[in-house]
Amino acid sequence: MPAVLTVPPMPGDEIAYTQPSMRGNKEECMTAQSAIAADKGRISFNWIIDKKNDLLWYIGSALVGWLYAGLILIAVWMLPNPLEDSFGVIKIGGLHIPLTLELLVYSSWAYLVDAPHIWSTLARTFFDPEERRIRRRELWLSWGWFFLGPVLVLTPHVINWFLRPTGYQVPQGVMIVGPVAFVVFFRLWAYYHVVRQHWGFFMLYKRKNNDMDQRELAIDKWFFNLAFYTPLVMFMTSAFYNQTPGVPRLGLDTLHVAGYSVAGFVHRVAWFTFLGAIVAYLGFQMWIWMRGRTLNGPKLLFLLAVVPLHLLAFSNPWLAALMVPIVTVGHNIQYHRIVWMYGQNKYENPERAGEFRAARVIFSRFWIYFGLGLLFTFALYRGPWIEWLQMTLGLNLDRSVLAGVGMMAGLKDPSQLTLGQQLFGSFLVGWAFQHYYLDSKIWRVGRDKSVARQLKVES
Repeated sequence: MPAVLTVPPMPGDEIAYTQPSMRGNKEECMTAQSAIAADKGRISFNWIIDKKNDLLWYIGSALVGWLYAGLILIAVWMLPNPLEDSFGVIKIGGLHIPLTLELLVYSSWAYLVDAPHIWSTLARTFFDPEERRIRRRELWLSWGWFFLGPVLVLTPHVINWFLRPTGYQVPQGVMIVGPVAFVVFFRLWAYYHVVRQHWGFFMLYKRKNNDMDQRELAIDKWFFNLAFYTPLVMFMTSAFYNQTPGVPRLGLDTLHVAGYSVAGFVHRVAWFTFLGAIVAYLGFQMWIWMRGRTLNGPKLLFLLAVVPLHLLAFSNPWLAALMVPIVTVGHNIQYHRIVWMYGQNKYENPERAGEFRAARVIFSRFWIYFGLGLLFTFALYRGPWIEWLQMTLGLNLDRSVLAGVGMMAGLKDPSQLTLGQQLFGSFLVGWAFQHYYLDSKIWRVGRDKSVARQLKVES
């Protein structure tokens, strides 16, 4: 019997385990066997920053989404009209502030974390001369996304205008196709954007924990996409979809084949697919553990924090009505933390102090970075000032430019038109579109060695 028997690893295994000879002394055998036992079923915990920061900002940030979901469910239980009634009123001087879900969930998310995280991308690109030089084409193209919304909103009206000499008009019901298409595209891209960032953090944890076996990566991809997209399909085909406030009617429930509802069939398939993916992935992790390979602790904790949250957000019409802040707030917090980490590592480097003057100031103090984010929010994207601009300029657009188009749409009084307001509002959403587009370009860790270096995840 040889002194050491090497167990051949499976393809992709990083460690070949050894069995000690029984001929050695008892102490040596016990030590070697203990080492083997420690290896078997071992869980690695290599963090992007460190344990405390990762659990707080990257994994624990999902808890804010769970808090939002809890507030919504409490409101459904306590209030006759959960979206409009308040839990109570706070009196500050002469102000009376009703504690509604709009304030506690939507406004706190939109003003304090979501809009400022769009500013983070601007700070990380347009204020960085190196980024302006390397990504000049992408930065210029990003401004084009501001016009997508207005084009979609206006297209039915333009078609109507061209048809006018023929005596035909686009049916009134068709006139809303443009705005509905815009809303659907915006929401789907927003959700895709959140899921892609989750995938980015998922991959960072794989890199940090040397979890890059190609076979396991393929399984991770399949599970990840099924876990996040099948709940969306379940929601869109659910019996309560049309009861959800604020969602466009898709008409999927009206499609029938051989007397059976297409939506109902797809809903059941999506449910079984989701449950099957969960069971299969848990079984795969158990198989890895039983084979003596190392499990990736942070990766699994990350999935445990976000996958059930997304499923919950799509499981109830009241939760789905406020689904966006529920699933997005954790993403926003993650983004702020990783951009701050990137900025600190890159712009605070004393050797390059003269190269990044503006960016260095922005990332020198968190209150400066966050304060500029709030300034951007209220000056250019959200808030009372922006709402006033949208109302005023929107009505001015209706009166001065689009009145004829609006009247052809069946609206008789140009002073009451809202088409201009739709155009102005969809133009403002360009900030979000620009953010989604640039984000897809600037965080490619596998291709961009500079980003990998600043995030300290070099291969």
